[in-house]
Amino acid sequence: MARKKLNKLHKDRQAENRAVIHFLLTGIGSLVFVAVVIWGVLEFQSTTTLPIKNVEVKSEFIHITEKQIQEIVAKNDLGGFFDTDVEAITESMRQLPWLEMVTVRRVWPDTIQLEIRERKAIAYWNRTALLTVDGVVFSPAVESYPSGLPQLFGPVGTEKNVLKNYITLNADLKRLYLNIDELKLDKRRAWTVRLENGTVLDLGRKEINNRMQRFISIYNDYIAKQGNKIDVVDLRYTNGFAVRWKKELKKVAAKAQLG
Repeated sequence: MARKKLNKLHKDRQAENRAVIHFLLTGIGSLVFVAVVIWGVLEFQSTTTLPIKNVEVKSEFIHITEKQIQEIVAKNDLGGFFDTDVEAITESMRQLPWLEMVTVRRVWPDTIQLEIRERKAIAYWNRTALLTVDGVVFSPAVESYPSGLPQLFGPVGTEKNVLKNYITLNADLKRLYLNIDELKLDKRRAWTVRLENGTVLDLGRKEINNRMQRFISIYNDYIAKQGNKIDVVDLRYTNGFAVRWKKELKKVAAKAQLG
């Protein structure tokens, strides 16, 4: 009886020892596996394992230069495929005044790709900046300004309103083969248009679209026949207009009533 108890105790201890050994081996194996995983991650993140070898740029360059892009990329110190900071490159690119949109992404296994879209200027703004088709004001280097754009003027915060009226009024004038050279909204909120032929239209503060339509309706019968003799057409009258001739020394207006 005592021998049976000893045998059972011996077997129980052997089982416990095997369990401990199995536990230790399993733990060691797990530690080894974790170490291998960590080593693999660190190895992939190493700049020497998957270094960036190529930078591709998708863009139609007009104002942004390839040199500017190269300088920005170089300053951000390209590393390996996984540790290159694309957000830092993106933020650096956004400092370019002509940049409208940029997307920076990794392309396996060794390429950084930049997709760039430039701003498109539609007008000069207050002689100190440019205006995009969306009414965004930006200030690149003066030497990069496009030539031949209309001049738009207005108080701070009126950019989109001035641009909107420019587009509407200029579209109406194109029916007469005329174009706006300058559109101004002054501090009193009064509108003035200067045409490419030098004629100035005083539209005042109210109903400027209706007043422009009045100018269009009288242009062929009254204005066009005068050639370039007219300096200013005052359209602030309810049922008529007034003109100031270029050769006049005094500000005397000749008023013409509409029938």
